[in-house]
Amino acid sequence: MREVTAFIPGLKYLSISITGSYCTLMCDFCRANYLDGMRKALTPKEFYDLVKHLVRSGAKGVLISGGFNRDGYLPIEPYLPVIKDIKNNYDILVSVHIGLADKSLASKLRDSKVDVVDYELILDDYVIKNLMHLGGKSSEDFIKSYETLINYGPSYIVPHIPIGMNYGRVVKEMEAANTALAYKPEVLVFLIFKPTAGTPMANVRPPGDDEVLRVIRYTRDNYSGEIALGCMRPLEKKYTLDFKLIDLGLIDRIANPLKSLVSKYGLKMVELCCSIPKDLIDRV
Repeated sequence: MREVTAFIPGLKYLSISITGSYCTLMCDFCRANYLDGMRKALTPKEFYDLVKHLVRSGAKGVLISGGFNRDGYLPIEPYLPVIKDIKNNYDILVSVHIGLADKSLASKLRDSKVDVVDYELILDDYVIKNLMHLGGKSSEDFIKSYETLINYGPSYIVPHIPIGMNYGRVVKEMEAANTALAYKPEVLVFLIFKPTAGTPMANVRPPGDDEVLRVIRYTRDNYSGEIALGCMRPLEKKYTLDFKLIDLGLIDRIANPLKSLVSKYGLKMVELCCSIPKDLIDRV
């Protein structure tokens, strides 16, 4: 059995929305519901003051997120000088859920000393155009953005591949895995579609365990780096799929697992996001 680490962000790695509860895209599978559970910082000053408070409270890192604009990215530009100040003044990790990025934005993220970009690599055009409401974008834009971030962005670009976003079906996940692996990422994170109340997809069934295992097993067979099961997954998967993935030796990291799973396998616990590369973990 592979050695597996449990990642528990808890109070040590906080998510901050810089758009409050607002999102322009309002994807059918989210509708901004997940922004409500994040800390809010609607101005650069609010962001700096919040991070300063979190550092003093013992935080090890922050994930900057929020709603995306019509071009499919987080409107983070006004915050970049403050992020650089934070990195210069405090010993804290900063990761960003950025969305699509061009060369200019990627370079600015690097200059601002962002540590990690969490990048959702989605190659299903139906999902992109009809569920994410990015009618002017395609899978090619997601691939180009991934390559641009790798070439011009921060040192660590961690691909996140959602499984089952096309109404619970596995469609382009294998292609997404191949694209991600072509650049040999330190960590690859899998997410699983989670039906969410208050969205048009609230009653959609998530992909079955066998389908998820097929995607992750394929990736494991072609990748020697670390595979993580991220925090976005249905609760019921924690009682079935989580155990299967560990028993089969398919993952190296798991986010927010059940206490019974941690106890059964004697998992080491780290109070960070599961996408943080080992080099950065060792520095905290």
